[in-house]
Amino acid sequence: MTPYEFLAEVLHEKYDVARDVISPDATLTEIGLDSLTVVELLFDVEDEFEVEIPEERATFQTLAEAAALVEQLVQAKGA
Repeated sequence: MTPYEFLAEVLHEKYDVARDVISPDATLTEIGLDSLTVVELLFDVEDEFEVEIPEERATFQTLAEAAALVEQLVQAKGA
């Protein structure tokens, strides 16, 4: 499962976000996530992909940006 697919699935299943509002270009605000939910989502991602997202890099706005960051961290871990 790709980082984007994981994000989309968790947003829908755990946070009850409608699938029709989940898209790569959707911002976290458009999806309706507050700051606490974003932090919880980051913990979910860290657990799933066994990476640590540094606070200074968690500045993404869209799901595509979040997925790209996770992909970078996964690749860096494997290097």
